[in-house]
Amino acid sequence: MATLESLPPDQRAVLQLVLQRGRTYDQIAAMLSIDRAAVRDRALAAFDAIGPQTRVPPERRALITDYLLGQLPPAVADQVYERLAGSPSERAWARIMSSELAPLAKDQLPEIPSAAARQTTPSAPAEPVSAPAVAAGAPDDDPGREPESPERPPSSRRGGAVVIAGGAIVAIAIIVVAIIIATSGGSNNSSSTPPAAAATTPATTGSTTPTTSTSTTPATGTSTTATQVVAQLTLTTPNGAKTPTGRAEIVKDGAQEGIVIVGAGVPANTKHNAYAVWLSNGGSQNHLLGFVNPAVKSDGKLQTAGVLPANAASYKEVLVTVETQPKPKAPGTIVLQGALSLK
Repeated sequence: MATLESLPPDQRAVLQLVLQRGRTYDQIAAMLSIDRAAVRDRALAAFDAIGPQTRVPPERRALITDYLLGQLPPAVADQVYERLAGSPSERAWARIMSSELAPLAKDQLPEIPSAAARQTTPSAPAEPVSAPAVAAGAPDDDPGREPESPERPPSSRRGGAVVIAGGAIVAIAIIVVAIIIATSGGSNNSSSTPPAAAATTPATTGSTTPTTSTSTTPATGTSTTATQVVAQLTLTTPNGAKTPTGRAEIVKDGAQEGIVIVGAGVPANTKHNAYAVWLSNGGSQNHLLGFVNPAVKSDGKLQTAGVLPANAASYKEVLVTVETQPKPKAPGTIVLQGALSLK
């Protein structure tokens, strides 16, 4: 069995985003421009790594994973709860996983029922989820039986996203970039559409085309070193105006460095423009990291993260610009800028 600390960064980051920040699979997928299934796969892989060997079928473990992470609709969560009440082997596995996750969780995890709990909900169907009651050859004993608790809390505890206010960077930035670094091997998607439609997180190479990742497994040899903040910078307007405002953090995971940017009071995007992030030395020495995704809405919040190129230390500034072309050759109108020092 692995430990939470030894998980690959992308798997550990998904658990942290869910358990500590209340994010859903869909929110994480939108944040990183990857499929929801890719996010869920990382959660399932993490549970398989830290969980004990069991004969509980994979499809049952997947549902229990979603249940413990609060990712199921209430009706489905109720079905899983009833199923746990009637299956000693599944209930035992769920208890162990809940115990493993408890130190990481900000809130109390969904309840694991006792065997008697099934009798307290007579209106529930006897077999709400189609799967064998106990996996073939699974033990019928129920280790670590909990006291009976007829009344259970709501089965879904996940709520809205973490709010970023006043341009302040929150701890979620470190977690987000850990996933991006771990999945930075995606293919480039060239596009002739306006930048707003082609928006994505900063690219990892010198390419000016957006980069997204659809990897569902961690790269071989992925470092498990904790992501650390190595530099912080304030982003200001070029004309000295008080708004918009922004902050950036340079973070490091193993040998790879990434950047996380958040801003407040940023004008909303239109259908014909997008924000982009550049490294610059002024003049013609500029490097486009990529476009900001998601687009900025009427609330004025900008949030993006990505991997820095190997030569990032040779640049002196970080720029956030407004672009109207899908493949800009030079920075457009500068909205935010900040001094960069990585040496």
